Amino acid sequence: MFDRSTPTQTNTKPRRILSALVLAGILSLGSSFTILKTAVAYPQNLAQSTSETVETTSELIGQSPSDARANRLPAQVARAVRQDLSGKTGIAPGKLRITQFSRQTWPDGCLGLAEPDRICTQALVEGWRVVVSDGSKTWTYRTNSDGRILRLEDRRVSVNLPKSVEQVVSQRTATGSLRPVPIPASELPPRLDRGILFQATSSGGITGRTYQTTLMNDGQLMRVRIGDANDSERSVRQISPQQLRGFKQLLQRQSLTRFSGLSYPAPRGAADYITVTVTSSTGTTRYADIVQDRLPQPLQQVVRAWSQITRG
Repeated sequence: MFDRSTPTQTNTKPRRILSALVLAGILSLGSSFTILKTAVAYPQNLAQSTSETVETTSELIGQSPSDARANRLPAQVARAVRQDLSGKTGIAPGKLRITQFSRQTWPDGCLGLAEPDRICTQALVEGWRVVVSDGSKTWTYRTNSDGRILRLEDRRVSVNLPKSVEQVVSQRTATGSLRPVPIPASELPPRLDRGILFQATSSGGITGRTYQTTLMNDGQLMRVRIGDANDSERSVRQISPQQLRGFKQLLQRQSLTRFSGLSYPAPRGAADYITVTVTSSTGTTRYADIVQDRLPQPLQQVVRAWSQITRG
């Protein structure tokens, strides 16, 4: 009995082992198919991800993470540039790629691209320079910090652009000896109240006192000393209609907009000078009285007319 059953048991064990090996092979083959499918799909996703990364991190290589975040092109700027160029060329925004971008400090409200008969504010504007391509052509845009102001560069425009406030000021005054500097934002006065045409604040000199002179739209001229608790030095008078009309016309012709946010300081080492801050509805400018004759001509005309009014 035992001699007959022994061969049967011996033959069954190899069959079980073989079945287990076949089953393991099938499972392994199925797993391989899954891995292969994933490997084929992955490069396509990787290529897309890499392309997007190149666009958002262009020119950021070698910077610290904090600097890279600060210099990353805002999404709204990229979107505004694409949409504007799409409207000009008819190319779908999705086919336009941003290939380069860099932070810039523009010299004026026109982003350094003034047009004939167009008034540009002279305040410095922080923004971006963005290069866009459709694969065959490239376009270069200048924008402000949020993309609400856009300018398309002409091919003839120089690409050697300033990036810092100091470089902008230096370029702006390269032909003159009097170099302005930006007025710190914390020192800019508030906007003029309704009814005020012009206002000047003078401080320094031998006495060190500060006076504020205000011209109303109706021609009333008022002068007060800042810090005068008793208001004992207040003076009020009316200028002539001719003076008022002439000064209004001068402000319209020689708008302070182009000099807004700029200060023309006294030479280093100067003493006993008075610093004057003048404000109109179009901007604020500051200058030292000892450099008054060296101011830009349009600004000089306004300052001289104002001096005639205040001397009365």
